[in-house]
Amino acid sequence: MLPDNKTKTNIGVGLGFLLEILGRFLYMSSTAGSIFGLILMLVGVVLFIWGCMNYAVGKGHSKWLGLLGLLSCIGLIILVFLPDHHKEG
Repeated sequence: MLPDNKTKTNIGVGLGFLLEILGRFLYMSSTAGSIFGLILMLVGVVLFIWGCMNYAVGKGHSKWLGLLGLLSCIGLIILVFLPDHHKEG
């Protein structure tokens, strides 16, 4: 994987996943935080998909394959098992 895409992937997938969890927690815990929770979940999904797109590009595939991030963890698992065309060594 390309180093630049590796950093973007880690930020996008990690932060996106955390924001999704935090947003879901806020949405479920109170009515006052439900709108803020929905916004956090939406931002988290966008970041997660951006991270998955960078993961696909870093492995040498089309960025549109990163839309598998819409499937959340299942999409990420599929991306993990794709061959890496930029493998070093």
